[in-house]
Amino acid sequence: MNLTDLKIDENVNTHLTHLEDLSLFKGKKGAVEAIRFLKNLSTIVKGHSPKRFNITTKWDGSPAIVCGKDPADGKFFIGTKGVFNKNPKLNKTAQDIENNHADAGDSDKSGLRDKLNTVLQHLSKLNIQGVLQGDLMFTQGDLQVKGFENKSYTTFKPNTITYAVPTDSELGKKIQNAKVGIVFHTSYEGESLDKMSASFKVDLSGLNQTADVWFDDAYIKDFSGMATMTAQETESVENAIADAQKHLNAIGNAFEFLDGSDAGNDLKINIAANMNNNIKQNSIQQDPEQFYNQFVKDYTRRSEEKIAQLKTGREGPAGQRRLNALQIGLNYLNTNKSNMMNFYALWLKLGAIKDVLYKKLSNIKAIDSFEEVDGELKVRDPEGFVAVDHIGSAVKVVDRLDFSRKNFMKSETLELDFVNDLMTEARMFRSRHGLSDYSARDMADNAFAHMVALQILNREFKYSNVASTYAGRTTSYGNFDYFRSNGTDLYAMLHSLFGKGSITKFDDEKNSEILLKRMRPNMTQIKGFLNHVATSGANADAEKRMLQQLQSMFYISDSKLRSMKRLAGDWENLKTREKRTLVSSLYNYFRANAPKSSLMSTLQKLSRERDYVDGEKVKPSKAMAVGAALAGAYIGYKLGRGKGPSYADKMKNFNLKDRKKK
Repeated sequence: MNLTDLKIDENVNTHLTHLEDLSLFKGKKGAVEAIRFLKNLSTIVKGHSPKRFNITTKWDGSPAIVCGKDPADGKFFIGTKGVFNKNPKLNKTAQDIENNHADAGDSDKSGLRDKLNTVLQHLSKLNIQGVLQGDLMFTQGDLQVKGFENKSYTTFKPNTITYAVPTDSELGKKIQNAKVGIVFHTSYEGESLDKMSASFKVDLSGLNQTADVWFDDAYIKDFSGMATMTAQETESVENAIADAQKHLNAIGNAFEFLDGSDAGNDLKINIAANMNNNIKQNSIQQDPEQFYNQFVKDYTRRSEEKIAQLKTGREGPAGQRRLNALQIGLNYLNTNKSNMMNFYALWLKLGAIKDVLYKKLSNIKAIDSFEEVDGELKVRDPEGFVAVDHIGSAVKVVDRLDFSRKNFMKSETLELDFVNDLMTEARMFRSRHGLSDYSARDMADNAFAHMVALQILNREFKYSNVASTYAGRTTSYGNFDYFRSNGTDLYAMLHSLFGKGSITKFDDEKNSEILLKRMRPNMTQIKGFLNHVATSGANADAEKRMLQQLQSMFYISDSKLRSMKRLAGDWENLKTREKRTLVSSLYNYFRANAPKSSLMSTLQKLSRERDYVDGEKVKPSKAMAVGAALAGAYIGYKLGRGKGPSYADKMKNFNLKDRKKK
């Protein structure tokens, strides 16, 4: 499917639906539409899409500006969304601005009037023939120059997000010279303003170029494939979409009831209210059955409250109708519990997949976006995106809430709590700024500790998949030259130390510079070790050699790290007491130096389940028992590939002396 040149024709652009809510507001048709959107979005982030997508960035501008020629008289106007009212507020002169945006009570609108006068003066130079809507990003007085990581940026903050462009860049110079900055995202057509239809297909090629106005469309451009998913991630998303389809197929007659009766419509309104309330409280329920039980109580409470507010009470006609609708709704819920649970599970799955794809898309930025915390710039994601499909439907793709990754990766048939999230992202380093809190020595030690941890996890059957996923994710971009907020913590560390595009200013600058000059990184050796772990390789001699090479490369002098490396390289020959000492020491190192690392919780689980912690013994978990039951299949797989025995093999007392070589 060609994803370019897609159009939406509907009423004015005032409201868009969240993707996961399509199933709620548009029934089965909406659910099918949502799954289609997700398939198209996943196609985009596979890295094979054209340079102009059917996705537009939601810019955090303010106010919204509608401008162009009034069809009634052909004169240029500007305004806010009030231009589409039956009595439109069109600003064609400075006096119109004074009249339409006068102060009201204690509300001082002088700042808005100043901006609108500037916009009216300069946007008229573009010779807009139709009508366009955009987000005002700045007028000249909003521009400020700020420093970030030793670099000068021209910044502007139209609303909550601060946008920053390198001052010495070509784009930075254009913005500095402009009197107005605006991003157009919607065009309108029609015989009159109150009857116009909106389209997300915006063509700015015919506009006049003027140094006084910096303008752009909101289309996502292809910035070096930064949104591309790995093969593992692609497979995970496709499996999750297949799960969503299964939930849809299992919903039964739920959509018919919700869409085809007054009681169903009343029930749907209550479902939406319940979901939105949970979102506002940041407490999305991940268990469909618990949601169902919670919802039945909430539905009954809401209905009873509305009945109690009626003037005629429960016995009046209105009260009787509401009581009847409540009873019908409760009867349906009681007899269709499974259908409603699948409906909610579908909603959860749609939101979880959308959240993962949003994180990928957020790597594509025409202009860096930040938020200011205590006067400092902190990197943040864009506000969101608008997706438009081939038949003209549009939905919001935003980070509505951090949907549970457990829901995204959850197995529907076998609960293995050690299956790791394939969309592993940095937890220590959400932005480049966080890298500067460490010295180069600290960063090198931390990177080496993470590799030692991967070596141990790779040699533990239950956690080999975790190690494999993490290592594969770390090498998925081919090199470490660019900072990627969705890379692993280890990726961020290697980028800061060895990346060609690294601009990290380390703490303890003098000694950090000395160490960086001494280190001679060998990308082949680093990737060799990570690839070995990513493929669940098991070769004790090779692992000892690789860990020794990494120790030398990072100039590791910490005696504890060196000791941990020696033990990790000989993991399968260690006694339980030695393993306990190693894992406890490594866990304590992470707790002191990398407490936010995603590997720390995994080390903690390993410690407890294998009794590698001092003190009271911990009973193995149910998941551990399942893992042991699967060990036989894993070993058979290893032997089938002709590899030597792994630690799991030896624990099963396999005798390979008489095994024939192939």
